[in-house]
Amino acid sequence: MTLPASTRWAVVLTALAGGIVAALHLGKVPPALTPLRAELGIGLVDAGFVVSTFNLLGMLLALAVGAAADGLGRRRLILAGFLLLAAGGAGGAFSHGLAGMLASRFVEGIGFIAVVVALPAVVLAAAAERDRAFALSLWSVFMPTGMALGLVIAPLLLDAAGWRGLWLAVAGLALAALVAVDRAVAAVALPQRPAGTPVRVVAETLVRPGLLLLGFAFGAYAFQWVSLMVWLPTFLSADVGATPAAAALMTALVIAVNIPGNLFGGWNLRRGVAARRLVAAGSAGMALAALGIFSHALPDAARFALCLVFSFTAGMIPTCLFAGAPAHAPSPGHMGAANGMLMQGSAIGQFIGPPVIAAAVALAGGDWGGARWPLLAAAALTVASGLAATRPRRPGAAPRTA
Repeated sequence: MTLPASTRWAVVLTALAGGIVAALHLGKVPPALTPLRAELGIGLVDAGFVVSTFNLLGMLLALAVGAAADGLGRRRLILAGFLLLAAGGAGGAFSHGLAGMLASRFVEGIGFIAVVVALPAVVLAAAAERDRAFALSLWSVFMPTGMALGLVIAPLLLDAAGWRGLWLAVAGLALAALVAVDRAVAAVALPQRPAGTPVRVVAETLVRPGLLLLGFAFGAYAFQWVSLMVWLPTFLSADVGATPAAAALMTALVIAVNIPGNLFGGWNLRRGVAARRLVAAGSAGMALAALGIFSHALPDAARFALCLVFSFTAGMIPTCLFAGAPAHAPSPGHMGAANGMLMQGSAIGQFIGPPVIAAAVALAGGDWGGARWPLLAAAALTVASGLAATRPRRPGAAPRTA
């Protein structure tokens, strides 16, 4: 694939907007759980399945869907993904029980995976060589932006139209994104499809040690960041004394701070700072912040400030991991599978992180200080695997072209 002489920033930003819309299908759920549970008559555990369906699908299918994007065509998969997001959202809006809601979330989950593993190839196709790392850092903000917008916008729509109206509004955004992203995709030359079947693409991806390390690092990173974001409202209420409403707004702010962290990482990559240094700095920042967040020796204001530090420094890590994927992919045509590897690692970390943190707190007799130990262990795994995946090329190694 020939890279453009200058970056098509309109295409990059349109792809980013599409990713944010996809992430809104995840971010819309937490604020709506209380009215949704009351109307559908479902319990707390069942509501947890409504949230976690996305992660389960990502754990099982992200790499396979990425390989399908490489083999069957990214444009088709992106369109199918947005259609599934819209159909799943509309179906959920008209569901009247747990079975219908879970089925709709399953459809949405497939659509989400299809969109987020296929769109990074569009970002790469639109970026000039000098701008690729920064363009991928822009892409990496899709998840925290979608989650933060969900936490801020969903309560307003819930008051005006209820959770069913919220579901329909987000489904409508998916249809609008379908049109806009399709036009953007048509404006760039995507990589040629790799030879062989999707099964062969998966096999060729799985034997790349660098991609396995990137996926592992993404999983360890997601374990930390998502776990803290999931439990932060509870922690702020129980340990810091914030009201539930204040805790929700404080959590939205902590999530939003991850976005400038992503961009800061991309800016440094563009300046020539080594990715391994940024991964190490981000992991160290998360680890040191976690030590202070759960320390009763610090004042509450300082502990919350460290939550912001945790999220900001964390933002540098996915930027570096996304930017490192093209160098490890077997070919430019394997980028869907490569991104699927990263998203599969992320989904595994998101799935196991919150219950592990909950178990650690329970073992500590309800003391939130117990949460720091699994977070520190995950930080060590992030830096070890991230540094191995982003180590400099051996002298004489041929650079990968895309």
